[in-house]
Amino acid sequence: MFKPRRVSTQQLDDRVKAERLAQTLPPLILAAENLVNAFDMGVHGRRRAGTGEDFWQFKQYGPDDPTTSIDWRQSAKREHIYIKQKEQETAETVWIWRDTSQTMDYGSDRAEQSKLDRATLLSLALALSLSKSGEKFGLIGQAEKASTGPASFNRFVGRVSEIQSPSLIDLKFADQLSNKSTVVLISDFLVDPSEISQMVSHFVNLGCRGFLMHVADPVEADLPFDGRTRFLPMTEGDDITLGRVEVVRDDYQSLFNAHRQELLEIARKVSWDYSFHRTDAPASEAFAALYSALNIRGGKA
Repeated sequence: MFKPRRVSTQQLDDRVKAERLAQTLPPLILAAENLVNAFDMGVHGRRRAGTGEDFWQFKQYGPDDPTTSIDWRQSAKREHIYIKQKEQETAETVWIWRDTSQTMDYGSDRAEQSKLDRATLLSLALALSLSKSGEKFGLIGQAEKASTGPASFNRFVGRVSEIQSPSLIDLKFADQLSNKSTVVLISDFLVDPSEISQMVSHFVNLGCRGFLMHVADPVEADLPFDGRTRFLPMTEGDDITLGRVEVVRDDYQSLFNAHRQELLEIARKVSWDYSFHRTDAPASEAFAALYSALNIRGGKA
């Protein structure tokens, strides 16, 4: 005889989130494509001397330069001897993590989208941009190695749809990261700063550089309510009711800004990049910060 299987609340929550993501992912992919296409994808950014094929610049000859790189035609026109440098063509490996914890589901009527949708959009746009520029990328937690190209982006989309991102604490078990990888962490970072510091130190010890993209809803930043207000927990905890919420607004904003400052200092101490992004601001602002900090090269013709 058939007996119905008991489904836990967590399983129901995951199923609802999966169904919701299946509905929102196609528009987010289109939005990511529009976001990337809006940027000037001309070759720029990560220009370094190396062994590529494209000419970069002429440089005065030094004792450590090989004589075979001397450009005698240019040297004949000038007082000193010059060499021709070419642009280095090495692929960066970028690992992306977007927080999928319950607090990321929040989206007020003052925001364009929830924190999770904004984080997903930024992740997709970053992966697509890296794919176009020939950089290797991957989603932290995926089984495959980082790779690049259209097939890799399609695989990235598939992994994003699974929504099973590891928690911040579990990131220390990510074993795909190699030395000199770049880690991009997109989250509301509503955890104790010490946990964030430990995770950043873990990646630094692996030889990684990184970027903390701090996403917040405008209501979380401003606490714009007045009068009697009841706050419901998104995770475990009790409801909180304040008779006059405006009385605590200044103190709340001071604490919120202090938390932001702690995150900034954590990043600054290890020469990581940090950016704060409100979901009532255009997604292009956050993407511009990522694009600039990572020095993404222009897409290939």
